[in-house]
Amino acid sequence: MCAHESPEFRFAGSRIGAALAWLGGGEWRELTERHERSSHAIAGVVVLLDAALVWLVAAAALAGSTHWPIAAILAAGLVFGVLVGAVIRAIAGGPTPGRRGVLGRAAVAVAVGVIVGELAALVVLSGTVDRRLDDQAARNADSAPAVVQAAAELNQARGARAALDDRVEQARGHRDDALVVARCEYNPTPACPQTQITGVPGTGPETRTADGLLADAQRELDDALAARDQEAPALDARIGASDQALALARGAAIAQADRGLGARWIALYDRTRADAGVLVLQLVTIALCSLLGLLPLILKLWRGDSTHDLGAAARAERDRAELEADTAIAVKRAEVRAAAETLRAEQQLANVRLAVEAQAEIDRAQYRRQVVEARDEEECSYLPIAAEAETESRTVAELPAGGEAAAPQNLPARAEPPSIPDVAKAAARWMRPLVPSLVARAINTTTQPLRAVRHIFEEVEEITFTLKRTHKVIDHWQESSEQSPQPGIVATETRIDARRVDAAGAPSRVTERDAYPELTAPDPPRELPHGRPGLPPAE
Repeated sequence: MCAHESPEFRFAGSRIGAALAWLGGGEWRELTERHERSSHAIAGVVVLLDAALVWLVAAAALAGSTHWPIAAILAAGLVFGVLVGAVIRAIAGGPTPGRRGVLGRAAVAVAVGVIVGELAALVVLSGTVDRRLDDQAARNADSAPAVVQAAAELNQARGARAALDDRVEQARGHRDDALVVARCEYNPTPACPQTQITGVPGTGPETRTADGLLADAQRELDDALAARDQEAPALDARIGASDQALALARGAAIAQADRGLGARWIALYDRTRADAGVLVLQLVTIALCSLLGLLPLILKLWRGDSTHDLGAAARAERDRAELEADTAIAVKRAEVRAAAETLRAEQQLANVRLAVEAQAEIDRAQYRRQVVEARDEEECSYLPIAAEAETESRTVAELPAGGEAAAPQNLPARAEPPSIPDVAKAAARWMRPLVPSLVARAINTTTQPLRAVRHIFEEVEEITFTLKRTHKVIDHWQESSEQSPQPGIVATETRIDARRVDAAGAPSRVTERDAYPELTAPDPPRELPHGRPGLPPAE
């Protein structure tokens, strides 16, 4: 029989089977066993039936609660059915989960089944729900503004009609009373009202008065009847129109009552609280819908893992392992980079610390050297003076004793007035206590420049004060045949050259003799001893 099947039929059957297997959570090409294909196809049929049932239930519920067109109702129901079918297909697809996964999928299926069951209960109990809504609408219609206004107009028209009837009845009652009095006044009897008649039979003034009252009552009755006959048709028509308007207003209020899904659901639960049979029917409907939602999951658990599920699980595990390996490698590389950067930063920090310490040590060494040099210079500044004094004392000791009695003709020398160098020395001597030690050292010696450094702007300003003192002694000797050699005029010239040299110019050259301290006042003229003959003059 299989040999007579056409290729088109087999192709169509395979396409339908593939679609059903996909709905059941499998893949037709990966299912190699026939029983696996059939089980997945059965699960797909269940999923398809669930989606179709949900579509019909949703469309019926929307049709009973809205006034949409049929096409819109069917489209909305189809969307809801496809959504529920997708959820059920997701529950039935994938590998078999563990206990927690099964419980989670079952909870989702039950929740979907409860929602569908509520909609199905609204459809099944639509008659009961409609009657409940009609009763509620009828009770609520009397409070509608249009109904209240129509009822007021109707009551007003009925009141006017009743007033006409009351007037006629009142006039008739007056006529009857007047007739009784007139008759009893003419022929009194025991049954007549004794308080309204005289009791004297026959015709008299009271009888004529009673007849007049009877005539007035009859005229009043005739007027009331005429007025009623004239106004009653209009009032009756008004009453009919008001009654019809009231009915229309009531119908409109009832028609405008809320009959949506929410109102129908509330009415359903009001009815279930009042009737146990309705409650049981609702619970049975919800249970059936929940069972339909759980049925694909139950079939999956019965079927177990298929080749498709095993392959998917293996691929997922392999991909997870590769991803974890890549992640571990990336994390390790990041840790290595972080460690390398940390070591590099620590090395740089150590280098900076060493450089700072070395610079600090260099600065301290330079400072100590400057202090030592300053002390040495201060000590050495007095050495030339001491050496000169020692030389002069030795020279005096070597002169002959006879030369001491010979006094030069030009001694004592005349004291000249102070010159500019002397004034400069005096000014330097007065300024020294008033200036800082750095400036004092600059004035004292030319080897210590004054430097001011402002590190904020990285600018260096160098100021050098140069103080130069020149002391020139001329010793002139003359010889003659008549007298012994006598020293000539001794002239002493002292010159102080003070100038400021900027750092931008050429550096000044100083000698040890330029580093003398300030000089005191000029010494008094002194007498030099006679030198030996033949010595050249001192420069």
